[in-house]
Amino acid sequence: MTVDQMHISFKQGLDKFDSKNYPNIEPEEIDLLLNQAQDTFVKQRYGFNNVSKSPFERDQKRIEDLKEVIVSDFITPQVNGPYNINANSVFAPMPQDHWITVQELANITRKDCNGIDEEVKGVYVQAIQHNDYSKLISNPFAKPTQDKVLRMSTKYGAELLHDPGCTINLYKIRYIKQPVRIDITNSVDCELSLMVHQEIINIAISIALENIEAERIKTFIQVVENKQE
Repeated sequence: MTVDQMHISFKQGLDKFDSKNYPNIEPEEIDLLLNQAQDTFVKQRYGFNNVSKSPFERDQKRIEDLKEVIVSDFITPQVNGPYNINANSVFAPMPQDHWITVQELANITRKDCNGIDEEVKGVYVQAIQHNDYSKLISNPFAKPTQDKVLRMSTKYGAELLHDPGCTINLYKIRYIKQPVRIDITNSVDCELSLMVHQEIINIAISIALENIEAERIKTFIQVVENKQE
Protein backbone atom coordinates (compact mmCIF):
# COMPACT_ATOMS: atom_id res chain seq x y z
CA MET A 1 0.00 0.00 0.00
CA THR A 2 0.98 3.59 -0.46
CA VAL A 3 1.03 5.85 2.58
CA ASP A 4 -2.29 7.37 1.42
CA GLN A 5 -3.86 3.92 1.22
CA MET A 6 -2.57 3.06 4.68
CA HIS A 7 -4.18 6.22 6.07
CA ILE A 8 -7.51 5.35 4.45
CA SER A 9 -7.35 1.78 5.73
CA PHE A 10 -6.50 3.03 9.22
CA LYS A 11 -9.50 5.39 9.28
CA GLN A 12 -11.82 2.68 7.98
CA GLY A 13 -10.55 0.20 10.54
CA LEU A 14 -10.88 2.66 13.40
CA ASP A 15 -14.41 3.50 12.26
CA LYS A 16 -15.29 -0.20 12.22
CA PHE A 17 -14.10 -0.73 15.79
CA ASP A 18 -15.25 2.55 17.29
CA SER A 19 -18.36 3.44 15.22
CA LYS A 20 -17.21 7.02 14.44
CA ASN A 21 -17.04 7.89 18.13
CA TYR A 22 -13.34 8.64 17.93
CA PRO A 23 -11.94 12.18 17.94
CA ASN A 24 -10.64 13.68 14.72
CA ILE A 25 -7.13 12.34 14.15
CA GLU A 26 -4.82 14.52 12.08
CA PRO A 27 -2.63 13.01 9.31
CA GLU A 28 0.52 13.69 11.37
CA GLU A 29 -0.99 11.74 14.26
CA ILE A 30 -1.82 8.83 11.96
CA ASP A 31 1.79 8.87 10.73
CA LEU A 32 2.95 8.71 14.34
CA LEU A 33 0.63 5.77 15.08
CA LEU A 34 1.71 3.92 11.94
CA ASN A 35 5.38 4.41 12.80
CA GLN A 36 4.83 3.22 16.36
CA ALA A 37 3.03 0.19 14.98
CA GLN A 38 5.78 -0.44 12.42
CA ASP A 39 8.45 -0.37 15.15
CA THR A 40 6.39 -2.69 17.35
CA PHE A 41 5.88 -5.09 14.46
CA VAL A 42 9.63 -5.33 13.71
CA LYS A 43 10.53 -5.89 17.36
CA GLN A 44 7.86 -8.55 17.77
CA ARG A 45 8.94 -10.38 14.63
CA TYR A 46 12.60 -10.38 15.63
CA GLY A 47 12.26 -11.28 19.30
CA PHE A 48 10.52 -13.98 21.27
CA ASN A 49 7.41 -11.90 21.92
CA ASN A 50 5.40 -13.79 19.33
CA VAL A 51 3.02 -16.72 19.15
CA SER A 52 5.58 -19.20 17.82
CA LYS A 53 8.12 -18.33 20.58
CA SER A 54 10.95 -18.99 18.11
CA PRO A 55 13.82 -16.89 16.70
CA PHE A 56 12.82 -15.04 13.56
CA GLU A 57 14.98 -17.07 11.14
CA ARG A 58 13.29 -20.35 12.08
CA ASP A 59 10.07 -19.18 10.51
CA GLN A 60 10.07 -18.46 6.77
CA LYS A 61 7.25 -15.92 7.00
CA ARG A 62 9.07 -13.96 9.67
CA ILE A 63 12.20 -13.90 7.51
CA GLU A 64 10.13 -12.50 4.65
CA ASP A 65 8.48 -10.00 7.03
CA LEU A 66 11.83 -8.46 8.00
CA LYS A 67 14.00 -8.89 4.91
CA GLU A 68 13.49 -5.27 3.82
CA VAL A 69 15.11 -3.96 7.01
CA ILE A 70 17.99 -6.46 7.23
CA VAL A 71 21.08 -4.72 5.84
CA SER A 72 24.86 -5.06 5.92
CA ASP A 73 27.72 -2.64 6.49
CA PHE A 74 31.52 -2.82 6.46
CA ILE A 75 33.10 -0.57 9.09
CA THR A 76 36.76 0.41 9.45
CA PRO A 77 37.54 0.47 13.20
CA GLN A 78 38.99 3.55 14.85
CA VAL A 79 42.34 2.75 16.46
CA ASN A 80 43.34 4.24 19.81
CA GLY A 81 39.99 5.81 20.55
CA PRO A 82 39.58 7.83 23.77
CA TYR A 83 37.08 5.42 25.31
CA ASN A 84 38.91 2.10 25.00
CA ILE A 85 38.57 -0.09 28.07
CA ASN A 86 41.45 -2.26 26.90
CA ALA A 87 44.76 -1.44 25.18
CA ASN A 88 44.01 -4.19 22.66
CA SER A 89 40.69 -2.88 21.48
CA VAL A 90 39.30 -0.66 18.74
CA PHE A 91 35.94 1.04 18.24
CA ALA A 92 33.67 0.48 15.27
CA PRO A 93 31.14 3.34 15.01
CA MET A 94 27.71 1.86 14.41
CA PRO A 95 25.43 3.00 11.56
CA GLN A 96 22.91 5.61 12.67
CA ASP A 97 19.97 3.40 11.72
CA HIS A 98 21.34 0.34 13.58
CA TRP A 99 18.82 -1.42 15.79
CA ILE A 100 19.62 -5.10 16.33
CA THR A 101 22.77 -6.97 15.35
CA VAL A 102 22.03 -10.21 13.52
CA GLN A 103 25.51 -11.33 12.46
CA GLU A 104 29.04 -9.97 12.83
CA LEU A 105 32.49 -10.98 11.61
CA ALA A 106 35.90 -9.34 11.42
CA ASN A 107 38.84 -9.26 9.04
CA ILE A 108 42.13 -9.33 10.95
CA THR A 109 45.84 -9.28 10.23
CA ARG A 110 48.02 -11.73 12.15
CA LYS A 111 51.43 -13.41 11.86
CA ASP A 112 51.58 -16.76 10.12
CA CYS A 113 53.90 -19.59 11.22
CA ASN A 114 56.77 -17.87 9.40
CA GLY A 115 56.18 -14.53 11.09
CA ILE A 116 54.74 -12.97 7.95
CA ASP A 117 51.60 -10.83 8.11
CA GLU A 118 48.52 -12.50 6.70
CA GLU A 119 44.94 -11.30 6.46
CA VAL A 120 42.24 -13.60 7.73
CA LYS A 121 38.69 -12.82 6.68
CA GLY A 122 35.51 -13.73 8.50
CA VAL A 123 36.89 -14.19 12.02
CA TYR A 124 34.27 -15.03 14.63
CA VAL A 125 33.04 -12.14 16.79
CA GLN A 126 31.56 -13.03 20.19
CA ALA A 127 29.28 -10.56 21.93
CA ILE A 128 29.91 -10.24 25.68
CA GLN A 129 28.44 -8.21 28.52
CA HIS A 130 30.39 -5.60 30.44
CA ASN A 131 30.00 -7.46 33.73
CA ASP A 132 31.66 -10.52 32.16
CA TYR A 133 34.64 -8.60 30.80
CA SER A 134 37.06 -9.08 33.70
CA LYS A 135 36.63 -12.83 34.01
CA LEU A 136 36.70 -13.45 30.25
CA ILE A 137 39.72 -11.28 29.47
CA SER A 138 41.84 -13.18 32.03
CA ASN A 139 40.59 -16.63 31.05
CA PRO A 140 42.97 -18.26 28.52
CA PHE A 141 40.07 -20.26 27.06
CA ALA A 142 37.67 -17.30 26.78
CA LYS A 143 39.84 -14.26 25.99
CA PRO A 144 40.41 -12.98 22.45
CA THR A 145 42.55 -15.20 20.22
CA GLN A 146 43.82 -15.09 16.67
CA ASP A 147 40.58 -16.77 15.67
CA LYS A 148 38.15 -14.90 17.91
CA VAL A 149 37.26 -11.29 18.66
CA LEU A 150 35.16 -10.17 21.61
CA ARG A 151 32.66 -7.33 21.28
CA MET A 152 30.99 -5.04 23.82
CA SER A 153 28.32 -2.49 22.87
CA THR A 154 28.60 1.14 23.99
CA LYS A 155 27.11 4.50 22.97
CA TYR A 156 30.36 5.15 21.10
CA GLY A 157 30.01 2.02 18.97
CA ALA A 158 31.15 -1.58 19.16
CA GLU A 159 34.34 -2.04 21.17
CA LEU A 160 36.24 -4.91 19.55
CA LEU A 161 38.74 -6.69 21.81
CA HIS A 162 41.46 -8.54 19.93
CA ASP A 163 44.52 -10.66 20.59
CA PRO A 164 47.70 -8.56 21.13
CA GLY A 165 49.28 -10.19 18.08
CA CYS A 166 46.44 -9.15 15.77
CA THR A 167 44.97 -6.01 14.29
CA ILE A 168 41.38 -5.62 13.15
CA ASN A 169 41.07 -4.26 9.64
CA LEU A 170 37.35 -4.46 9.08
CA TYR A 171 34.20 -5.09 11.11
CA LYS A 172 31.42 -6.66 9.03
CA ILE A 173 27.94 -6.40 10.44
CA ARG A 174 24.48 -7.48 9.34
CA TYR A 175 21.71 -5.86 11.31
CA ILE A 176 18.08 -4.90 11.53
CA LYS A 177 17.79 -1.20 10.84
CA GLN A 178 15.17 1.23 12.00
CA PRO A 179 12.48 1.29 9.33
CA VAL A 180 12.10 4.46 7.28
CA ARG A 181 9.53 6.80 8.87
CA ILE A 182 6.14 6.68 7.18
CA ASP A 183 5.24 10.24 6.19
CA ILE A 184 2.14 11.25 4.23
CA THR A 185 3.28 14.87 3.86
CA ASN A 186 6.41 13.80 1.95
CA SER A 187 4.81 10.72 0.35
CA VAL A 188 7.09 8.26 2.14
CA ASP A 189 5.59 4.77 1.98
CA CYS A 190 6.16 1.88 4.37
CA GLU A 191 9.27 0.02 3.20
CA LEU A 192 8.30 -3.30 4.74
CA SER A 193 6.80 -6.05 2.62
CA LEU A 194 3.34 -5.33 1.22
CA MET A 195 1.97 -8.46 2.87
CA VAL A 196 2.52 -7.02 6.37
CA HIS A 197 1.02 -3.56 5.81
CA GLN A 198 -2.41 -4.58 7.07
CA GLU A 199 -0.85 -6.09 10.18
CA ILE A 200 0.90 -2.78 10.87
CA ILE A 201 -2.37 -0.90 10.35
CA ASN A 202 -4.13 -3.25 12.79
CA ILE A 203 -1.47 -2.58 15.42
CA ALA A 204 -1.81 1.17 14.83
CA ILE A 205 -5.59 0.89 15.31
CA SER A 206 -5.04 -1.03 18.52
CA ILE A 207 -2.68 1.68 19.83
CA ALA A 208 -5.17 4.38 18.85
CA LEU A 209 -8.06 2.62 20.60
CA GLU A 210 -5.97 2.22 23.76
CA ASN A 211 -5.16 5.94 23.68
CA ILE A 212 -8.82 6.87 23.08
CA GLU A 213 -10.00 4.63 25.90
CA ALA A 214 -7.37 6.06 28.24
CA GLU A 215 -8.61 9.58 27.47
CA ARG A 216 -12.20 8.52 28.09
CA ILE A 217 -11.29 7.05 31.46
CA LYS A 218 -9.39 10.24 32.31
CA THR A 219 -12.41 12.36 31.33
CA PHE A 220 -14.77 10.12 33.29
CA ILE A 221 -12.62 10.43 36.42
CA GLN A 222 -12.59 14.23 36.06
CA VAL A 223 -16.38 14.31 35.72
CA VAL A 224 -16.83 12.09 38.80
CA GLU A 225 -14.42 14.18 40.83
CA ASN A 226 -16.21 17.41 39.82
CA LYS A 227 -19.57 15.93 40.82
CA GLN A 228 -18.15 14.87 44.17
CA GLU A 229 -16.99 18.43 44.79
